[in-house]
Amino acid sequence: MKKGILMTLSLMFILTACTGVPAPSPGGGDTTAAPSRSAAPAVQPVAYKAALVRQPVGPLDAAFVNGINAFGFKAAGMLYSRDKNLAISPVSIELALAMTRTGAAGETAKEMAEALSLQGLSDEQIVSACKALMWRANTGGMKAANSLWVYEGYPFSKDFIKGCTDDFMADVMPLKIPGAMGDINKWAKENTNGKIDKILSREPDEMTRLILCNALYFLGKWETPFDANDTFDEQFNAAGGAVTTSFMHGQWGIRYYEDDKFSMIALPFKSGDGEGKYAMAFMLPKEGTDLSGMLSALDSGGFSKAVSGLAARQVKVSLPKFKFSYYTQLNDTLKGLGMKAAFSDQADFGPMTGSDNDLYVSDVLHKCFISVDELGAEAAAVTAVEMRLTAVMPGDDVTVFNADRPFAFAVYSVEDGAVAFMGAVNNPAAE
Repeated sequence: MKKGILMTLSLMFILTACTGVPAPSPGGGDTTAAPSRSAAPAVQPVAYKAALVRQPVGPLDAAFVNGINAFGFKAAGMLYSRDKNLAISPVSIELALAMTRTGAAGETAKEMAEALSLQGLSDEQIVSACKALMWRANTGGMKAANSLWVYEGYPFSKDFIKGCTDDFMADVMPLKIPGAMGDINKWAKENTNGKIDKILSREPDEMTRLILCNALYFLGKWETPFDANDTFDEQFNAAGGAVTTSFMHGQWGIRYYEDDKFSMIALPFKSGDGEGKYAMAFMLPKEGTDLSGMLSALDSGGFSKAVSGLAARQVKVSLPKFKFSYYTQLNDTLKGLGMKAAFSDQADFGPMTGSDNDLYVSDVLHKCFISVDELGAEAAAVTAVEMRLTAVMPGDDVTVFNADRPFAFAVYSVEDGAVAFMGAVNNPAAE
């Protein structure tokens, strides 16, 4: 029986095996639906510091972007609860699982692609898009990092390790047990500017063989900041009852969208030439429409439609300041989306070692931080976007966007609309 643990940083996976050495005979694998099993010899990886490979900053493959967004809103809808705030990073989850998937084969890899809404894309398309995304995620105020923590004495496929270091720009670190908890928590803290200082609450057990980590951090300033003199307390109508909290206020020309289910504003962040441009959308359900229903509408292409429908308008904004962390286990969510074999003794991670093995995923944990104030946003496991403001409209044509009840948010790329970070604010006063 296979045994293991899998974690996240923004997202971290631990795969474990019952045996320290893989079986000698290579396995099969459905090469039409998943990565083929590597014939490269198994090696004991050594410590390695990856270098970022410069990529053009521009739109990613449209099908890949659609997959990220579809997965994100589906997962958010499944995780949403009216009694707490929510924050996840679709980009972080996609990067970490896509990197893990390069070591999967057959039904395991097929289900992982379907769960991530990447079915229909070739392995080459997925890897190429992830490589471009890793570069873009290290521009415009954002920092992304991947790492592999490999158990000393356990051999891995040379091709698998090379793919992770070259295409996902992952560092290779020794997995020392005991000691891994301190090492990985330190890595998490360093790569999220201290916002996630603890992801492992205990040492990985003795059967752990591999931990794959992804961390994203963002610090961005609004192109047009809110005036702190216009911040004052108001009532927010939370599901559990009204609360008093600090609201930011402003009125200027921004991009706005509205349909029969929700209204949306997009606030751009500053960025330099040649960098990724990011913006943050705030989505307010119409009176009588709950947030859960709005998220369901967004997961089927509603968000992309809203982004493409944004238009310049003079808007009077009332938006609460908020700061909170969110932590969850994603096992049931991923299983509900179709990723089942990877969590079972039927898991096929043969390409990780070049032969049959007992590796499988037992847990997927996700931890994020988000803070929004007058000057901008700071987040761990988040991407942010800048958008140039258009001209101010006449003063007598003013739209009101008053986020005084539960709302959703999304940090997305202006280049292609890829959602890097999303969530729901049910109580802005809660941390």
